[in-house]
Amino acid sequence: MRSAIKKTALREIRGSFGRFFAILAIIALGVGFFSGVRITTPAMVDTINRFLDEYQLYDYRLMSAIGWTDEDIEDFAARSDVRCAEGAYSADFLSAGDTQYVVRAHSITDNVNKLRLISGRMPEKDNECLLERGKFNVGSTITVAGSTPEYIRKRFRHEVYNIVGWVESPMYINFERGNSSLGDGEVKLFAYFPEDAFDMEVYTEAYVRFDQDHTIYSDEYEEYMDGREEQWKDIAQSRVDIRFDKVYREAEEKLQNGRKELEDKRAEGRQKLDEAKKNLDDGKAQLDGQLAQLQQIKDVMPEQYASGMEQYNAAYADYEKGLAEYESSAADYEKQIKDAEKELEKGEKDLAKQKNPDVYVLGRNTNIGYACFESDSEIVAQVAQVFPVFFILVAALVCMTTMSRMVEEQRTQIGGLKALGYSEGSVMGKYMFYSGTAAILGCVLGYGAGTYLFPKIIWKTYTLMYLDLPMRYVFSRELAVIAIVVSLLCSVGVTWFSCRMELSEIAAALMRPKAPKPGKRVFLEYVGFIWKRLKFLKKVSIRNIFRYKKRLFMMILGIGGCMALLLTGFGIKDSIAGFADTQYDEIQVADASAVLRKTEDGVPEELTKLLDDNTEDYALLYTGSWDLLYGKKVKSVTLNAAESFDGMDRYFSLHDIRGNALVPPAKGEALVSHSIAERYGIRKGSMMKLRDENMRELNVRVTGVFENHVYNVVFMGRDTVCEQLGEDVPLNCAFLNFKEGADVHAAQAAVSKDNRVMQMMVFDDLKVRLSKMMSRLDYIVLIVIICAAGLAFIVLYNLTNINITERQREIATIKVLGFFRRETSAYVLRENLALTAMGIVAGVGLGILLHSFVMAQIKVDLVDFSVKIAPKSYLYSVLLTFLFTITVNLFMQIKLERINMAESLKSVE
Repeated sequence: MRSAIKKTALREIRGSFGRFFAILAIIALGVGFFSGVRITTPAMVDTINRFLDEYQLYDYRLMSAIGWTDEDIEDFAARSDVRCAEGAYSADFLSAGDTQYVVRAHSITDNVNKLRLISGRMPEKDNECLLERGKFNVGSTITVAGSTPEYIRKRFRHEVYNIVGWVESPMYINFERGNSSLGDGEVKLFAYFPEDAFDMEVYTEAYVRFDQDHTIYSDEYEEYMDGREEQWKDIAQSRVDIRFDKVYREAEEKLQNGRKELEDKRAEGRQKLDEAKKNLDDGKAQLDGQLAQLQQIKDVMPEQYASGMEQYNAAYADYEKGLAEYESSAADYEKQIKDAEKELEKGEKDLAKQKNPDVYVLGRNTNIGYACFESDSEIVAQVAQVFPVFFILVAALVCMTTMSRMVEEQRTQIGGLKALGYSEGSVMGKYMFYSGTAAILGCVLGYGAGTYLFPKIIWKTYTLMYLDLPMRYVFSRELAVIAIVVSLLCSVGVTWFSCRMELSEIAAALMRPKAPKPGKRVFLEYVGFIWKRLKFLKKVSIRNIFRYKKRLFMMILGIGGCMALLLTGFGIKDSIAGFADTQYDEIQVADASAVLRKTEDGVPEELTKLLDDNTEDYALLYTGSWDLLYGKKVKSVTLNAAESFDGMDRYFSLHDIRGNALVPPAKGEALVSHSIAERYGIRKGSMMKLRDENMRELNVRVTGVFENHVYNVVFMGRDTVCEQLGEDVPLNCAFLNFKEGADVHAAQAAVSKDNRVMQMMVFDDLKVRLSKMMSRLDYIVLIVIICAAGLAFIVLYNLTNINITERQREIATIKVLGFFRRETSAYVLRENLALTAMGIVAGVGLGILLHSFVMAQIKVDLVDFSVKIAPKSYLYSVLLTFLFTITVNLFMQIKLERINMAESLKSVE
């Protein structure tokens, strides 16, 4: 660009800074929103990836029914591409105290799944441990409760452990801890113990970390892991086969020895019995001989006969006693032999049935936190595909309108430059420099602010569910290039497109003013009974609105976009804030739930009486945390297995999202919550597989989808669970309704005193906690509202500024004609109000669609939001949109005041 053109371009920026700033601001807003939302998912993934990489989350978790030995671990570690392999112990137990928690205990590993110490110190003795932050303080103790099954208590060397620190683990990056067969089936916290704290012969699991540092969820990681699962199944199975063969041979040898010992015992016992029988027979013969002798002297020697008979009777009584003892010993011997025979036969049958145990190679996607974060982090990425379109489109239209108006205003100047010999490219360069400079400055400001603020604000919402890790600033060269290219296309590109027709004219034509657009009759003019009653100035405003189609379209799009964003923002708040009320007022209508223990043999009479005394009614059921298997991934769900569904609507209303009651599931059937159906592709008629921590599985057919907003829940009959597991499951949960007018918390305390009540939850308290927790999502709503306000201000300001600039002579003329200040303002600015109203109408429909789409993307784990917009949200959105319009009109009144009436006397020539 030549020096003179450069000077005029810089002078133009200074002289029309409002117009220049409008382009800069709309580009900054568009780029800030676009880049900020787009960079958020990579920034979130980077935050978690750095933590998992630093603390070496496993790639594979290997499990088998017979555990692992040091030899197995050494074999795993020696395999190619393995950075480290370690064996580990784990066991669940119940903590002692007023509130019993299910605790998952792990052994501390050195090189894989390393721990981040956040308070205290590492254990130095085998009676010390580490816990996650929260329920127990550093310096206190945790006790393995006596209610923990004995076979589990034997796995720990001590009963009481000193808590010496708080830690975070890469295995637990979100608030889910997994499921357990103890307590209510849900693990409440994790703990880490030294290896010596466990009393086990073999490791319960093995962890393998490969020699790679690929970013989590990346294509590179997927390609690296592709095909390894089958390979490691073979490796693990080969180790299990070696151990199983050894254990099998030992068992077989033990059975053979048992059989030999039994035969020896049988021979020895039979010999002893035969000897005892011979002694008894000999004694009987002697007694018979003694009796015969006494009979011979009965009449001859009566006194000796009487004395002899006494001795005989005593000896015969001893004989009978000995005979009875012999018969008892013989019976005992026969019973022992038969019992031993049965045990041996059972052992032989069991041995015959034995087959090589299965192995399980579990990748990272079976870790609940890892799997959830992948889907949750994609929420923002999905939203990023829609929201920025508004801003980019409006930015392009703002630039197009601004620059085309600017060129039209400066036709005479352009004609003069062409007449002086400047080429079309040089003249075009002036306007492209003008818009390009605004775009580059706006892009730099928008990119910097957006990529710094948006991820941090949105990450605050995610720390409700995930570890509160510091987020590092992430710069994306690719995103920056896209931002600058889009900015230049929206500015320089539309400038070229807008100006090319004007600049193609000859200099003489350009130096003459462009003929004004011919006036056209609007549709309202054909409605005579309305048009005749309108005042002249209102008729002028109506004609002006429809005369300039580009400005009409621009205003409707800008204001409609503003209205849609506001409606979406408030709608998100309505959907999020109201779900807890819907859940606990309309669906889960019981007052409370109680988790019971020691109910394997039925609910004790004392507990039944306690519930009868403190509740209006209650329902018993089995509840547990199970894994839903979908594809290669798992998802924790709450399984409720009811003894009977009669009267269930007093505790839990099973209806679909339209409010229609569902038919209770029959044997082999299940009902699933809407969140499960929506997220995991399970529909009515689908087969569903559930698995517990002991790898037991349930296979059921889904017969209905019920409305539910908190937790992923499955309902089925208890008979289905018992039949498929081949054993009875306990009635370990009760839904409770307290008596009319009773103090809920007093009733809760009364029921909780029974040592068979492990935990109670009052649903009103949970409703309050959930509402407070979800209020953190107001950050996102605030971002949307602020951006909508910015969009409205910029569009309204720019178009009103252009409108006033184009009509300076007209406005000056009406001032000369004696219009007062308010009349002048109304003459020009009432058009903004009319266009705002039209934009609002368009924005309502667009907002409803946008809100539905956004809510489909916002999937917070364990929560299924309602999709609704409250009536007050429509009102607030309309009022705010009009408020933005009125505020801009107030600013524009200053510009109207500065228009000199002498402008009306200037010639356009």
